[in-house]
Amino acid sequence: MRLLYALAATAALTAVSLAQSPLNTLFAANNGGGNGWTMYFDVTLNAPLQFTSLDVNLFTGSISGSVDMYWTPNTYVGNDTNAGAWTLGGSGAVTANAMDTPSSVALSSFTLAPGNYGIALVHNNVAPAYTDGDGTPGVPGSGTNQTYSTAELVLRAGASAGGGLGTGICCDPRVVNCAIGYVVAGTGTVANKSLYGTGCVAQYASFYERFASTPSIDLSNTAFRMLNTGTSYIVLPGTNAFVAPSATATNLNLGDDTEATVTLSSALPYPGGSTSSLVVCSNGFISVASGNGTSYQPLGTALLARPHASWNVWRDFICNATGNVWFEEIGGVAYITWNGVIGYVGTTAGTVTSTFQLQFELATGHVDFVFGSMDTVSVSTWAGGEGYLVGFSPSGASLDPGSVDLSAVLPTSIVLPGNDIAPLALNASARPLVTTTINFDTTNIPAGTPFGAVLLGFTQFNPGIDLTGIGMSGCRQYNEGAATLLFLPGGNTSNSLAFTVPNYIGYQIEAQSVVYAPAAGLTQLGAIASNGLALFLGNL
Repeated sequence: MRLLYALAATAALTAVSLAQSPLNTLFAANNGGGNGWTMYFDVTLNAPLQFTSLDVNLFTGSISGSVDMYWTPNTYVGNDTNAGAWTLGGSGAVTANAMDTPSSVALSSFTLAPGNYGIALVHNNVAPAYTDGDGTPGVPGSGTNQTYSTAELVLRAGASAGGGLGTGICCDPRVVNCAIGYVVAGTGTVANKSLYGTGCVAQYASFYERFASTPSIDLSNTAFRMLNTGTSYIVLPGTNAFVAPSATATNLNLGDDTEATVTLSSALPYPGGSTSSLVVCSNGFISVASGNGTSYQPLGTALLARPHASWNVWRDFICNATGNVWFEEIGGVAYITWNGVIGYVGTTAGTVTSTFQLQFELATGHVDFVFGSMDTVSVSTWAGGEGYLVGFSPSGASLDPGSVDLSAVLPTSIVLPGNDIAPLALNASARPLVTTTINFDTTNIPAGTPFGAVLLGFTQFNPGIDLTGIGMSGCRQYNEGAATLLFLPGGNTSNSLAFTVPNYIGYQIEAQSVVYAPAAGLTQLGAIASNGLALFLGNL
């Protein structure tokens, strides 16, 4: 009851519902297709929307054509080769402006009901310019640059195909560069939910830095060491020097997107196991076993999904064009060297080379990354290669720590734990439409947790109040806790708590989960907290 009284008394929380049109992705292409290509992405409509305008990113100014906007229920995934699955929504003429400048399509408007859809933008006589995604192929929106949203519309990119509907996807993930204009096709206030802040206490057994383009790498003539503690690594500034391949070193003769296995004279220990061989991929990464593939796209999500532990200076390299990959052992250290290799840029190979080396100390399991001169050249205004990814991930699916700036961090150290721990998380099962019942879903609850609660309030603390002072280091408070809803996990790692949304259109409720989990030993107090959740109440 206290919550309902507070809602009725807090008139200052009322708000006017306005469509946040347009939804913008970005106009910053580093890749692109040709005339007639199709861009695919998924959308979620939180309200009935009438699509009224479309801006796209195109190559080559002064060329005229048209763009067709098709839709299919649920998702584009699996429907790219089925032209009959698509319905034309709207279309219109377009004249290409300079790349990275919006080109306006004279879109004929159309309306879609709330729900999930796949969208295909078919380019006729014009060519799309787009951005490489950094997520998992076949999983729209999985990367850090693939999801864009307003209160009414969520866009999850995406892929491209080298022809119209029915042409199989060629390139994935890819981020459509566009701005989609719309109006809400109805009267009322759009209900919306949004997450903010982070839960505690997270720990990550992986680390990496993702350099989005070739010029952005800043590790030339540096080194760092991964000190094996037996159960994990401590990453420290390195002092080892580059050791040039000797006359007796073995040329692995790696071609484009290939791998080779090298045999070690003794087993190399690493966190989680040991190996008597290493699998070397031409694209700059080394694994403890075969099965990690030979992909040329250096993506954090792909790194973290690999079945086997790997050490990475990952880029789309072309070996044996100017330089080679070499292997040799000297004094109990295995040296694997990319010596003067070139990278793939756009549709041609670059001319500037990269030289780097990974040194594996067999007795201890310590690993040194030693960089010579790295290719930092962009050969055109839009193509800088696929970029680089430098780092390590253990065997099996791993949590994402996010890209870290190694140059900034490694004057000190990165201490990796032996295993991942996902932070406590809270979400709502649906948008907060008034008078409906939704669930507060709390996940990543530690085993043995006796009880927890969802704290509700009306004041958002963002970025949150530091709770270190009460023994919850790493945790933050995201609302004032005007009401408390208790729950008992019963030994489960997740809990769903039903909540009937009150009939107060235009008000906003803040929510956060807290659980008491002393057996997990994550904080001194024994409690941990989730991210914040904002619920904007509406009838549409």
